[in-house]
Amino acid sequence: MKISVVIPAYNAATCIANAIQSCMQQTMQPHEIIVIDDASTDNTCDIVAQYKDVRLFKQAANRGPSAARNRGIKEATGDVIAFLDSDDTWAPEKLAAVYDIFSKHDEVVYLGHPYMLSAEQKSARTNNLSTLSYTSVLLKNPYQPSCLSIRKSMPLRFDESYRYCEDHELSIRVAYQYKVHWLADAYTTLGRPQLSTGGASANIWKMRKGELRLYSSVYKHNIIFLLLIPFLWIFSIGKMIRRLILK
Repeated sequence: MKISVVIPAYNAATCIANAIQSCMQQTMQPHEIIVIDDASTDNTCDIVAQYKDVRLFKQAANRGPSAARNRGIKEATGDVIAFLDSDDTWAPEKLAAVYDIFSKHDEVVYLGHPYMLSAEQKSARTNNLSTLSYTSVLLKNPYQPSCLSIRKSMPLRFDESYRYCEDHELSIRVAYQYKVHWLADAYTTLGRPQLSTGGASANIWKMRKGELRLYSSVYKHNIIFLLLIPFLWIFSIGKMIRRLILK
């Protein structure tokens, strides 16, 4: 089994080298590292080009992380795709753990794990694998992209019309059609906390609109879920109000 790493990058000159190096320092080397440059205006491509073993693909126009990840999946030649955002890094044991799960469990198509906010924030390695319910993923998406690995044969892809909450939107579609799995061990260190200044999730209102949009689409999974949509809207707005009050 081969694991391809896909890194979407946009104006990532200050951090892309750390992301790539964390892939190269794995105890089990990836089959390939693919960087999709999403029409950066800085010297991201020049930095990536210094790594001769990294496959670099350039988008003609900025199309967002969904399109970049889908391009990476298309170009990948591995059996499993492990995603890494350009401002995040992995613990050296990450890919070995992913390989272990996918090689031993044919039923796993969508695998996530927790993240750390500091490389010093170590967690015990338990290899505890579990499944998550559709409802739990719907209400609180645990699948941060840099912690997500998928089997390439799984046909569902990111919806390229989403620039916010694209990972959550994909997660609920996959959770409805397949079993989604969760590894209890943290192997990813975020370059910045979720919803912090500077990331795609920094604009709370745009994130909330993305969530409202994906909640509005749940009827596509099951027509009965039309009845849930007003309650999901209230739930989403309530989360935003609570965040603003506690800020």
